[in-house]
Amino acid sequence: MPLFRDNRSMRHDALRHPLPSNIAIWSPSDDDGVFPLDGLRPAIRHINTSSKKKGDPLARLRVTWMGRFYTKHFKRYAFIRWLASWLWRNLYPVYLNFIAGLSIYFRNRKAMRRRRLITLTEYAAAQHLQKVKLADAGLVKTPAPAVYPAGDRDCLQSPHEEYIFPEVFVASIKNGMVYGGTNLILLEDQVICHDLYDFKRDYTSEEMHGRTVIDPAGRRIRWILHDETPEQIPMAAAFVDACAPNYAHWMTEVLPRIALFCNEPRFNRIPIVVNDGLHENIMESLFFVAGPEREIITLPIGRALAIDTLYLTSVAGYVPFERRTTKLSGHSHGRFSPRAFELLRERMAVLDPKTGNRDWPEKIVLHRNSGYRKVVNIDEIESELVGRGYAVVQPEKLTFLQQVHLFSHVKHIVGSSGSALANMMFAPKDAKIIILLNKHPDTSYWYWQNMACTCGNRIHYVLGKSRDIGNNGIHADFEIRMDHLIASIEGES
Repeated sequence: MPLFRDNRSMRHDALRHPLPSNIAIWSPSDDDGVFPLDGLRPAIRHINTSSKKKGDPLARLRVTWMGRFYTKHFKRYAFIRWLASWLWRNLYPVYLNFIAGLSIYFRNRKAMRRRRLITLTEYAAAQHLQKVKLADAGLVKTPAPAVYPAGDRDCLQSPHEEYIFPEVFVASIKNGMVYGGTNLILLEDQVICHDLYDFKRDYTSEEMHGRTVIDPAGRRIRWILHDETPEQIPMAAAFVDACAPNYAHWMTEVLPRIALFCNEPRFNRIPIVVNDGLHENIMESLFFVAGPEREIITLPIGRALAIDTLYLTSVAGYVPFERRTTKLSGHSHGRFSPRAFELLRERMAVLDPKTGNRDWPEKIVLHRNSGYRKVVNIDEIESELVGRGYAVVQPEKLTFLQQVHLFSHVKHIVGSSGSALANMMFAPKDAKIIILLNKHPDTSYWYWQNMACTCGNRIHYVLGKSRDIGNNGIHADFEIRMDHLIASIEGES
């Protein structure tokens, strides 16, 4: 698949896509909002996928007869999905630890031994590494978001009234091992993680996919997915991340780190390593930030790079993949670096896409096609809002720069929780952002609020009632009362 769409595909995406309610989805026409990309494409080096094992254990399980049988016959049932997830999270690690123990004892496979987890700050201090500061620590005030109906405000328990995001820095280490699909860095007897991980509360994507087994209490990790023939390179900066394929995680956690690193002149010639197989819009955003002169290395899951001098940028934003347990309080709802967001906005502001003469909408409704967290009465909502001058848009149908341009000029945004809302970081500070959410005790309500406050904005929530019968939890479908939505639109910004 090409990294960028040609003119024919751009024209195809510019067509209006009819909704079930016969409401047309707004999209640019022809090349409206397209930035000329000639000269922006950097050199890309693709690391080949392993010929022995492709993907992680979970990916391989899905293509077995058992995985296909489950997908075809049982996945539709919420209880069966919950049971399968529970068994995988609780029993599969026991099996992996047992197999690892046998491998170490009988086959002397020390690579599967437990290693100590250590944060980048701890490692830099222990090794007396010189750090290059990229961004100062920043204070983010996080007042309670507006909530509709007002009686549901008590559902939102604030994790903080403000937080200080730590400074962002770069440290270089010797002989680091970077693996595809994770931001964890493998050393001889240690594994480096970023400073905001709280493994007692945070369940990682690496664990869910069977790539690692983590002992939260002992802060130890067992590495499961090994590359016995890693490629050796002299120097690079690592920005691989388990959640990078998700647009919201990329925009708020990975790309801001890359922007800070690439903004430092002394690192101009350092190649950067990212996930292989990222969406074309994600790659487009990377090209705008990294520039045409920098080599980009894409690393697939299952492969590793042994890097003589490895540049590690500390965390610039983080929200946990999932909660490890609901028995503990104090879970993170996500934290973000104000300077990193500011720099990313500055980098995008200097770009000048061709927007033609057509007026872009100032009031938008985000249309989601996801199978989870659906608003069951979305047709009614979209019909009402179109009558109030809103345009219905599908951000995933736009190029990255078209999304930036669209959100940079809107005054009103209405949408249910989804990755496209991460584009709010480009919205004007006086834009009104209304998010539709299912009311649930495990919802991280301050996730979007923390993101908005980092950009100087604020969220308005309209909470709905679950319409699922089952164990979908925060991912259940839900219904929004129209009077609550209209009250949020007509209320104070």
